This record gives sequence, C-alpha cells and structure tokens, in this order.
Amino acid sequence: MARPRLPRSIRGRVVAGVAGAVVLAVLAAGLLSVVALRASLLARTDERLRDGAGTVRQALAAAGDDGLLVRDDRVRVLLEASTADLAVHLVAGDRVVETIAASGAVPAPVAVADAHALRDGPGWLPGGPALRALTVQTPGLTVAEGDAQTAVDEVVLVADVSEDRRTVTTLARIELAAGAGATVVGVVLAWWAAGAGLRPLRRMAASAERIADGDRTVRIREPAAPSETRLLATALDDALDQRAVAEQRVRDFVADAAHELRTPLTSVHGWADLYLQGALDEDGLDRAMERIGRETARMRHLVDELALLARLDAEAPLRTGPVDLRDVVGEVVADLGVLAPGRPVVWRAPARPVVVAGDRDRLVQVVQNLVGNVLRHTPATACLTVTLAAPGPTARLVVHDDGPGVPPELVSRAFDRFVRSRGTPGTDPEDAAGGPRREGSGLGLAIVAALVRAHGGTVGLDSVPGEGTTVTVELPLLR
Repeated sequence: MARPRLPRSIRGRVVAGVAGAVVLAVLAAGLLSVVALRASLLARTDERLRDGAGTVRQALAAAGDDGLLVRDDRVRVLLEASTADLAVHLVAGDRVVETIAASGAVPAPVAVADAHALRDGPGWLPGGPALRALTVQTPGLTVAEGDAQTAVDEVVLVADVSEDRRTVTTLARIELAAGAGATVVGVVLAWWAAGAGLRPLRRMAASAERIADGDRTVRIREPAAPSETRLLATALDDALDQRAVAEQRVRDFVADAAHELRTPLTSVHGWADLYLQGALDEDGLDRAMERIGRETARMRHLVDELALLARLDAEAPLRTGPVDLRDVVGEVVADLGVLAPGRPVVWRAPARPVVVAGDRDRLVQVVQNLVGNVLRHTPATACLTVTLAAPGPTARLVVHDDGPGVPPELVSRAFDRFVRSRGTPGTDPEDAAGGPRREGSGLGLAIVAALVRAHGGTVGLDSVPGEGTTVTVELPLLR
C-alpha cells in the first residue's frame, strides 16, 4: 500500500501539521462534549425513573396491608403528578392491564418479557430506539377490570428520550460545523504565519543566489528576522567572511610567491642574456655562474618552504618519536660559534632532558628558523638569549634578542606568510661571506607557527621597539 505523499515545502508541512492538529483537537473536544452531554441527559432520565419508582413504592407503603386500588383517584393523580413525563404500564402476569400517561402523552407499547429484565435498574427497551425503562414490583396493587379486580405484579416506568437524542445530535452537528470553521481559520492563519516566518529565508535564498552568481559583496544577514533565522544568517555571513579572507590570503600568497620567484628568475635570465650576447669575459662568466647558482638555490629553498607549508596545511602526519629538546637546542646554539662567531649568545639549558613527542628534523628547523631570524634582522652586537624549561606539563622554549624590535604594525602579522621586518642587517651567513644581503623569504616564522601547531603546541611573539623581541614556543611534554 502506497504511503501518502507529504508536502515538500516547509510552508506546506507547517500548514498540514497545523490543520491536522486542529482537526484532531476539534474532534477530541467535540467527542468529549457530545459524550458528556449524552451521559448527563441519560443520568437525568434515569433519576426521573428512580423518582417515579420511589413514588410507587411510597404509595404502596402508605396503603399497608389493605392494598391499593389503582381506580382510586388519589392514586391516579399521585402517579400522574410524580411521573409527569413518564408512561406507567401496569403488568399482571404476562400482559399489560392498564397504562397511565401524562395528559396528551402517547405511551409506547411495552413487551412484558422485556420489562422483566429491568428490575435491577434503568435500561433500554427493545421496543424503540429511544425508550428508557425501569420495572418496579408492586405486591398489593390491584386494578379494576369490569366487576373483577386484578392484582398488578409490576409497574413499568417508561421514558421517551428521543428529545434528548435530538439535542445530542444537534450538538454534534454544531461541533462539526464549528470544527470545520476552526480548521479553515487555523489553516489560513498557519499559511499566513508560515509565509511571514519564511519570508526572511526566501530573501536569504535570493542573496545566496546572487553570491553564487559571483557577487561576493552581498551578505545574508537579516536584522528583522526571528532569532533562529538571524542566527543562521549570521553564521552563514561569518562563513562567507572567512571564505573571503581565505581567498584573499590565497591571492596574496600566490602574488607574493610569484614576486619572490620573479626576482631570482630575473637575475638568472639577465646573466643568461649577457652570456648569449657574448658580453661576458672569463671572469664575468665565473661571476655569472656563481650568481645563477646562488639564485637557483634561493628558488629551490623557497619552493621547499612552500611545499612544506602546503603539507602542513593539508595536515600531513609527521614522523613522531621521543625528542630531547635540550639536545636539539644545544646543537643549534653550538653551530652559532661557526655561523656567527662574534654574536653574544646566552644558552640557559635545563638540568634535565626535556623530552617531547615529535619529528626531530622539524623541531631542529623550528629552532634554526627562530635563531636565523635573530641573526638576519638584528645587529651583530645584539645579544641572543635562548632559554629552555619545563614548567608543568609543557616544554617552554624562549628565544630573546635585544635588537631593535619588530614594528608594532607587524607584531600581529608576524607569523603570516611573506611578512618581513626590514630591520638592521645582521650576521646572516651569506652576509658574512661577503655576498649580497638576503632578506629572507618571509616564510620562516610562518613555518615555525605551522610546525608548532602540527606538534600540538603554541607560539607567540612579543616585541617592544628599541628593547628587543621575544618568541615563546610551548610544546606538550611526552608523558
């Protein structure tokens, strides 16, 4: 059996749900009211029957052993008065010998066999769809038939409840009509309310289509929308803003990478042109080969750094194992005696090994980049202080210099890619060799930040112009 298809739109689903709820509520309320009214009317009819039976019993009790003759006008008046809307059937043996009814009432016929079953309490008579009856045994009651008197065995009190049934039927019809009207009104109100509530979503959808068509300046925010819709629009706008920032970073990254590669490529191309034009003598050719080799090495270094950042952005797994940071930092500091023999260096080593889980080669690269950054951007007389400690559950590496510091406008962007601080020429190994000063690729600190994050750590930079710069790296210790 195929299941009924539900409306596909949110508005249709809301209206269908409201209509169903209203119909169920109206049906439940109508059914309860009809059942309650029917029970109330039936209880009232049964009470009248019991009152009539009580009247008959009282009359018999008052007559005593002498008995009671129905012909007595006092008895007839008493019965008619106490059973004003009831019919009283007098039963002798298996026949009805007399019927007493209120003035103008038309009593319904009664089958004696059916009346015998109603001695215990009021019940329905099969003789009619709306007859409620109660049978009372009447020893001592007689009725005159001609010159003879016949003993009445039972009195059957019958109430016609057809009027009550019509009242219940009328109420049911009113309930159905009111329910239909309430359903229509509920559907109309639900349709209007759902449309008003979904109007911001339609505007958001239109804005999203404009964004998909290429208009990246459009935003979905709906200040007048309900709180839930406003939260959704704000979240989508935040996602679009983040995407715009990411796309701008990619564009900047590509432009900066192209610029970095263009400079050495231009140099290589220029020296190659000079050679092809025959403008180089033997000494010039040697110099050209030296410069070409240096620029290609620079390009290779830049490409390697870009590839490393790409792998880190893709969250490529590192080769991890126990690494003693004290040995790593000690080796890099020891190399400074060769790379920058005149540089004042303070190495504050911990008394015990500081072991972390990581890739040793990459951690060496972190320390080398931090130290190389100091050598490249501070004067040769600036003191370099390297401190390693293990306070609590983390290893803390602090690299401090008392150089000129980082310009305030660059502190917050120090770990971004291709960000350079044009500081004082330092003791870069290439400077010391007498070659042209190399400012660096602008990726050193970006690689530090990416590698530290890949090891589950944090990195921060503090700098005060004229007082120096401090970079702090924290890595979780190996448990």
